[in-house]
Amino acid sequence: MHVFYWDVWYLYHFSKAKIKGYRYLASTDNIYNAFITYDTKDPVVTDWVFNHLRVQLEEKGEKFLPICLEERDWHPGAPVIDNLSQSIRQSRKTVFVLTERYVNSGNFRLAFYLAHQRLLDDNTDVIVLVLLEPVLQYSQFFRLRKRLCRKTILEWPKNPHAEDWFWQSLRNVIRLENQAMYNKLYTSYFASR
Repeated sequence: MHVFYWDVWYLYHFSKAKIKGYRYLASTDNIYNAFITYDTKDPVVTDWVFNHLRVQLEEKGEKFLPICLEERDWHPGAPVIDNLSQSIRQSRKTVFVLTERYVNSGNFRLAFYLAHQRLLDDNTDVIVLVLLEPVLQYSQFFRLRKRLCRKTILEWPKNPHAEDWFWQSLRNVIRLENQAMYNKLYTSYFASR
């Protein structure tokens, strides 16, 4: 019998998943699986979010993942801070689609602050970073997050053949609690206290 490397790899990860198991998010307060925050003033990013990200999460895959989008789901006439806060609270995850221009905007800082506030208030880490451009490379928060919870940082692949992997990784990150994906060293440190 001839066994390929990927057969062994698949069996290893399948067995590991069966033994370890995965916990889906248990909150019943969430209307959306993810709130997508991005630079709404950039037509290229807006087009990518509506025609690629939205389609991949809401229309493709084995399970429908409803998402909240500012231009589609926010209440007209309500203050931006109220809409933003409500979107973050009613979503399991907050996905930041990052570009250089968006990272330097006040909207990003406000959304990031509110997502961090949910971590402090509810002890629920909801942040997922999708990098369309290489940004925040020298940020201390980014480097720390990469060490503790690497799977919640996804880079848009340069190779078109890797896009399917990217979409599946994004679906997985949205479905699972971030605490389940933290580095084992971090988890064991806080579990022992």
